[in-house]
Amino acid sequence: MRVLIRQLILGFLWGASFLTCLNYGWAQEQKKFGMQSLKSTPVEKETPALIPEETPEENKVEKWVPLTPKESLVKLDDLEKWSHLDEAALANSDKEVSSLVHMIESDRGAVPPQGLFLAAKSLADKNLMEQAAVYYLTGQLRLTFDMQRWPSLPNQEDVRRKSEDNKKTSDQASPQGESSPKMDNPHTGVKNLSDAVGEPIIAWMLKDPQRMRQALERVRKWDASAPYAYLPDYALTTPIEFEKWERVLKRVREKYFEHMMRLTKAMERVKN
Repeated sequence: MRVLIRQLILGFLWGASFLTCLNYGWAQEQKKFGMQSLKSTPVEKETPALIPEETPEENKVEKWVPLTPKESLVKLDDLEKWSHLDEAALANSDKEVSSLVHMIESDRGAVPPQGLFLAAKSLADKNLMEQAAVYYLTGQLRLTFDMQRWPSLPNQEDVRRKSEDNKKTSDQASPQGESSPKMDNPHTGVKNLSDAVGEPIIAWMLKDPQRMRQALERVRKWDASAPYAYLPDYALTTPIEFEKWERVLKRVREKYFEHMMRLTKAMERVKN
């Protein structure tokens, strides 16, 4: 049961059925994105607190002012790429990690999911697991929204192949003529990064479901108070109409927290 819950947390956001259901069969299908290919071992010692002098007073949780979904959204032409991905990926020393957190918290809406995942890894490597969990889960939530506004599209070569096969007789068509076109997902690289980063963080949360409850509460406040002002730094598909973003964001948030709370309760049942 513990293995299944861990697989669900690592993989449930990426299934085609995420916005409609969460079930065991779907989780089994996602095992290839789970923990079997990962080698890291969760840290056992207690998590130290983040260096207090490096965390600005104005960025404490109670100072975060929630925005409406409409206020959270920035039009496509006004989105900007975050220029600190290299710093997030290379942060290693205590000073660099603390500086990275300060940078993120000073302009939270500018940080893409990729930056949050890289920061989560740097924090987890330092055993700063509470903050790592917040960045990891927020990154998952925001990447899920990105996957909806820049959706996967049919591979154009496959579309042309099928169109040509439809004009041929049965003996002329290619052996794969009846198959559906492959889908191009622009977010695959970041999703794979999330899978790799998530294992030690999920393992840490599995030890005490209260950790996930507390992290999710912070994620809810963090996400609600930070605009979606970033442009992902990789090739994207044609986005859905901006007028639909608000409705999609509401639905993604609702489903995300609904499913994560179900997983938390399942964890609590296993723990007890």
